[in-house]
Amino acid sequence: MLSLYSALLAQHPRQLTPVRCAEPTIVQLQRYFEDVVLENNLAALVVESMLPEPQRSLRDIARVRAVSRSARHAFFFVSPDDALNSAALGDDSQGSEPILVKRSAQGDADERFVVIADARFSALLASVRQRDEDGAESGGDEVIWSFEPDIVYSALEYLMARVKAEIPTHAHLFSRAVRTCVPKTTSLQLTVSVTTKLARLLQEQAVREIAVNRIATAIRSSLELPSVLQTTVNEVGLALGAQYSALSVEGEHGQPSLTTCYFRDGDGGEELYTELLSDLEAYGVRLRGRMKTYVHDGTMGAVGADGRPVAVVPVIYHERTMGVLMITSDDPQRLWQDNEIMLMRTVADQVAVAVNHARLFQQMQHQALTDGLTGCFNRRFFEIQLERDLHLATRMRQPVSLILLDVDHFKRVNDSHGHDAGDAALRLLANALREEVRGVDTAARYGGEEFAIILPQAGEEGALVVAERLRSRIERTEVPGVGCITASIGVASFPQHASSRELLVTTADRALYQAKRTGRNRVCSPADLPQDELPYTPPTPDATAAQGFDDLCGEAPFSPEAQEAVHPPNL
Repeated sequence: MLSLYSALLAQHPRQLTPVRCAEPTIVQLQRYFEDVVLENNLAALVVESMLPEPQRSLRDIARVRAVSRSARHAFFFVSPDDALNSAALGDDSQGSEPILVKRSAQGDADERFVVIADARFSALLASVRQRDEDGAESGGDEVIWSFEPDIVYSALEYLMARVKAEIPTHAHLFSRAVRTCVPKTTSLQLTVSVTTKLARLLQEQAVREIAVNRIATAIRSSLELPSVLQTTVNEVGLALGAQYSALSVEGEHGQPSLTTCYFRDGDGGEELYTELLSDLEAYGVRLRGRMKTYVHDGTMGAVGADGRPVAVVPVIYHERTMGVLMITSDDPQRLWQDNEIMLMRTVADQVAVAVNHARLFQQMQHQALTDGLTGCFNRRFFEIQLERDLHLATRMRQPVSLILLDVDHFKRVNDSHGHDAGDAALRLLANALREEVRGVDTAARYGGEEFAIILPQAGEEGALVVAERLRSRIERTEVPGVGCITASIGVASFPQHASSRELLVTTADRALYQAKRTGRNRVCSPADLPQDELPYTPPTPDATAAQGFDDLCGEAPFSPEAQEAVHPPNL
């Protein structure tokens, strides 16, 4: 037998226009139709068919009871395995009990409808779940609705024929209810009330779609997680009219969680922020591994200390909980709707993908800019960082020094003890460099057994102190199976010894080879080079005193890219 949706479209094709709606929207539309009966105490005939649910929430059961208590007659078409069959739906004090009509046709399992018939008001809403060629559910269902008495009566005639053919034991009761509540006219006031709610629902749905689109745009346009997460909580908080919203994503490898918040009335203050962090942590523990939504409505009793309604959804990626999204309202009567929870779940899924992509990008960026053997930055990053530091030094009128370091007789280590021993020596050397330099310094593997250290805000004198400390530390470092190693070191400073990046590297390199020529395991600077090997013309003391910093640096030693990018990436 045809569904009610298909039968009405075939009978009234010009008066009914199907509209595609998401599942939560259809649920909300059905509740709006039910609200007409509940809010106006209509002694009407209410006929409903709902999608089968093996488990029903207390809210669903309470809704069926309320409709049955208010309506004059209530019929619910349910599947044999629906949880309503075993629920206590009667109300002894009112003597009202809904009649459950068990559907027998398998083809009707995907339909949902509500029909209201009364002398003052008539309405119907019908939808069918859409499926693709493979039988999978497609995005959204087709919905029709009408307030025309003749269309409503057509629906009742169809239902009477269907009940008589499929469930003859209920045919007499259903036919008598239809005759008692024949739709005659439609109250303009009630119709306007329903259509106003429909318009508000569609407007709210549009706002939520805009919020989702903005979040998606932020995710596509940026891989900076703090910015993406802040956009997320702002848009969700605004779309749902929340008092505040918060999003927490756990860090990687023992790092602290990344948390962002939205406050409707501006900054919530330190006390509220601390409370918010505590709630997020508690909900994160509660939902970890459960993959379920936590919802408290305002009418379900006190929630926490102040009774605020709250909804929390987990952020899940590949069945692993990686954070939580929490929305809190200050309306004590707030009821969280299904489409609002769906919005939160959709956003949480987007955030999970965004976090994973951002972390993958950071890993790829880190791998592209670091040396796999030693963990130091590679030469590519060294070139970028040196140009940035020189550009910043020029703007701030501060020196920058460069140290080039080369392991002595490293080929002998590889030939005598194997490449594994050589790799171990380089790793120990890299660890020593990281421990000895400052946080603002940059240690990089320049190539082979050669390393480079950039020292911002350090002149020649300070760089020589650091270089000597490094030489002494390396000399005391013992490589298992090899013994102690040594290194030769060259030092040069900007702008004292060079006015450009290329000249600074050349000067430090010549100082390094001077250290090797003069016995190795020592530190040399341009002062140790013969006059004819200097790659620059040293100014006289009087000229140096009179010459300005800009003159020493040159007019344009750096590329436009370096002039724009002053700060290095966080790796």
